[in-house]
Amino acid sequence: MQADLLAQLRDIHLPLDPQWWPPAPGWWMLAMLALAGLVYGTWRLVMRWRRFRPARQAQALYLTIHTAYAEGDIATDTYLHLTNEVLKRLVIYGIGHSDIKPDSGERWLRYLDERYGTTAFSEGPGRWLGNDRFRRQVDNELDDLHPHLSRFFRQERAAFWSLK
Repeated sequence: MQADLLAQLRDIHLPLDPQWWPPAPGWWMLAMLALAGLVYGTWRLVMRWRRFRPARQAQALYLTIHTAYAEGDIATDTYLHLTNEVLKRLVIYGIGHSDIKPDSGERWLRYLDERYGTTAFSEGPGRWLGNDRFRRQVDNELDDLHPHLSRFFRQERAAFWSLK
């Protein structure tokens, strides 16, 4: 009888390898968290993209105005008035500083200096966006205004991307 029991024993065999599908519940939880993080990150990115739309549109509008001025399609005073209007719209509607609406002249230029971080608007070529734009004679310093305005719009676009 003893011999019969030993004859019935089989050799040691390994169990089957675990299957990769379906994953364990922990992996499902991790996948859900990753998906939720991806959806949240995408939503935040879209909200920021929408938030900085005014700065993007203002910069594109300014570049159109500058191109028309550089090609001689619009006069100098029209260029200054349109540029000033684009800046005002960006500040009032894009940034949300509606208290600046009635400002003009020196107060407007000081505000632009504060946003820009230098005195390029009150003491530099940017003064043409204040009351100087109503003068009859515009000197050659107006060509120096474009780099300052381009940098101003780039700064505003970057500010819209900053965390708030």
